[in-house]
Amino acid sequence: MKKTSLLVCTLIMALAASTKSNAQEFYVRGGVGISTQSGKTEFNNADPNGLTNIQQSTDITVGADGTARVKALNGTLGGGFKGTITAGYMFNQYIGAELGFNYFSGYDKTIGKLTTPAFRSEEVAYLEGLDIVPAIYITPGFSKLNPYARIGAIMPAAGKLNIETSVVQVNGAGPGADIHVDALSEVKSKFSIGFIGALGVTYPISPKMQVFGEVEFKNLSIKSKSAEIKEYSTTAVAGGQSTLIEGQQLADLPMNETHFEFSDEYTQGAPDENAPRKIPTQYVNAGGVGINVGIRYSFGK
Repeated sequence: MKKTSLLVCTLIMALAASTKSNAQEFYVRGGVGISTQSGKTEFNNADPNGLTNIQQSTDITVGADGTARVKALNGTLGGGFKGTITAGYMFNQYIGAELGFNYFSGYDKTIGKLTTPAFRSEEVAYLEGLDIVPAIYITPGFSKLNPYARIGAIMPAAGKLNIETSVVQVNGAGPGADIHVDALSEVKSKFSIGFIGALGVTYPISPKMQVFGEVEFKNLSIKSKSAEIKEYSTTAVAGGQSTLIEGQQLADLPMNETHFEFSDEYTQGAPDENAPRKIPTQYVNAGGVGINVGIRYSFGK
């Protein structure tokens, strides 16, 4: 509470001081960036139907002699590419406020894997979506190489978590005929809010245009709302030819195996095949550290 109060008082004093300056200006900036994961945690259970036999957040390889090599898979889904556009207003040459919109496309991340002589399965996840980023912009206002800091919040406004699942059962359809199962699931999120901060510099290339570069830190945990299996197919593969297996396609699955709702608390009774299945709430760790570069254009005098 003391730290929060000190920050609020500092911001109020800075905004009050801005009324003594005539250096107000609007600006826009656009850029691109890349980020990598930070603040690793365990990945969620991405297979409520038990299709893959994967133990949550592990990579397990079982040898012909039955011995198993187990590797923990920890991390975040915060690594990826980003495009951003931001509108801001400087109250004076030292402090401003801005509102940004980020489009994020995450890297593919293996969140579970199992390999045995007769069975192979893997789960790969990635994020994509649009974030809203309100922030405070602070700078000493140097004329040339000018450092700055951004401190604000990040709120996912639209997007989804994609999970691709693949399973191969060797000789599952007879000698020389493997069974392949492929699925794509989408997870939608509830309202979530996180912290974002950046340290960077700007450099003028014209009276109104500057280039910028910054290091950005994002701490974001996204609460899951619902999930749906969007694609699902089971095929028998032999001699390079694949054949769909009747009765084991997406249309053949009941609703409680394709639709899921996340809940903090619920009563579990007899399964209802015609209703989404309730499962415990999960959070997706989207934390990351990255670098952004771009151009800033000022509309001031």
